[in-house]
Amino acid sequence: MTSPRPRRASAPESYAVIGGEGFLGAALVSELLERHPASNVASFGLTQRRFDTPSGGGDPYRFFRTDITSYESILSALRDSAATTVFHTASPHAKSTPEVWRKVNIEGTDAVVRACREAGVRKLVFTSSMTVVYEPSTPYKNVDERLPIIETEEKVATYAGSKAAAEKIVLAANGQDGLKTPGDRQVLPGFIKVYKSGQSVFQMGDNSNLFDFVTVKNVVHAHLLAAERLDAPPLPASTFVTRLEPVQCTVKRRPLPTSRYQHVIDPSKPAPPPDPPLPAVRNKWNQFACSDDKPVSAENLTVAGQAFFITNGEPVNFWTFARAVYFEYSQRPPRCWDPLVFPKEVGMLYASLSETIGWFQGKKPEDCAVPKAYMQQVLHDLYCDIERARRLLGYEPIESLEEGIRTGVAWYKADEARQERQAAAGAGDSLPKRS
Repeated sequence: MTSPRPRRASAPESYAVIGGEGFLGAALVSELLERHPASNVASFGLTQRRFDTPSGGGDPYRFFRTDITSYESILSALRDSAATTVFHTASPHAKSTPEVWRKVNIEGTDAVVRACREAGVRKLVFTSSMTVVYEPSTPYKNVDERLPIIETEEKVATYAGSKAAAEKIVLAANGQDGLKTPGDRQVLPGFIKVYKSGQSVFQMGDNSNLFDFVTVKNVVHAHLLAAERLDAPPLPASTFVTRLEPVQCTVKRRPLPTSRYQHVIDPSKPAPPPDPPLPAVRNKWNQFACSDDKPVSAENLTVAGQAFFITNGEPVNFWTFARAVYFEYSQRPPRCWDPLVFPKEVGMLYASLSETIGWFQGKKPEDCAVPKAYMQQVLHDLYCDIERARRLLGYEPIESLEEGIRTGVAWYKADEARQERQAAAGAGDSLPKRS
């Protein structure tokens, strides 16, 4: 492998987004163009469909038709784009075939890493998935990145298994030939599909389980922070002594009387000075637990070679979130008898019957109407501790869940209308013409 090519310190970064025409990739390309107007931004993919390349040239955006499963194709695009930082967001749909999962997630990611080394790319940020650590029957309460990646020897690839293999490939590449790599762990269409099918009136369980979500704007923000911080020196261990403030992107905190300032706070007057930071209180199982005899592990102080959970950091009740999506899409308040609440046991029974019927029809569990894995997911807690991202990346959510639902549903409606227009135009073209 060749060493990274030397670059002038004054030269701006050049960015490439693999999968830059997809949902996340396109948002990342747009943000890069806005934040770094002096830098070149390349989009790698098979089809150019979200951005136009000006015919006159000189525009910082360029599209490169690239086959992610081909090492030669990726290497050629990297050299032509002169990319110094690469974001790997390409991933097949979870409903694709095992062959596609293996080709794109495993063989494609391996080709990306090898091509990045050969082309002298300095930074690689990979978009992973929560599925690489997720077991459907297990509640996950405030878990962190130490969750083990699922271990599987698959004769037939699965989406989760192939993503887990891809994450291992990327993290193992850290430091080889100067390449620095973090991993990044990542709904609305599914909720809207439930609403359209008339099933939104049903609620399984008592809605006491908490769920973490994340908006695409916050995911893009975290990707850019990861790229910026890859060259940063390790954080001093003293950083972890004080407690972080709670995330307050969706639910804003307001100043309240304290033992030091006991009077009711007048919002028209200057706020009192904040209290000094509270010490961080950790139990021995916390990933940043430390003492005089046991300092914070050195590997927890740098970004390179790390995986990060990225969420909005404000868990909400699952069905409360779902109903917020239903309302934003329909603009209709719930009916007086909505929702119809069933015990979780009924939900699992329904999912078991669905898989049994699917078995007789020759379907795989994930292709049934309501798989047991899905029902277990909506009935269990699933939220994460994002302290590692907040400490090392400086990540704080910049878009609330409420705003994320509004913008996400607006995008979905616009895309829905576009598809309907295309379908109508196609139907018109297929009609017989009078001569």
